[in-house]
Amino acid sequence: MPTPPYIRKLRERIGSDYLWLSGATAVVYREQDSKVLLVRRSDNGAWTPITGIVDPGESPALTCLREAQEEANVQIEVLELAQVKADPPM
Repeated sequence: MPTPPYIRKLRERIGSDYLWLSGATAVVYREQDSKVLLVRRSDNGAWTPITGIVDPGESPALTCLREAQEEANVQIEVLELAQVKADPPM
């Protein structure tokens, strides 16, 4: 997925300084066959759960719903929040 327009606009103003960006990851589990959905990242080819940046005004749950539709064309139900953490700068 390309960089969201609002982040490109921020980059025009602040250059390469660190941004505090919230993200959300959806672990999509299918009960009938006990499978977990993974998608291949476009930047490095790694297999990962569905992940995306939380857009302004969006909740992490809505981010998971949106990203599942965008990345895997699936509709999901968000059941619970599993973790909140802050990663080191990257």
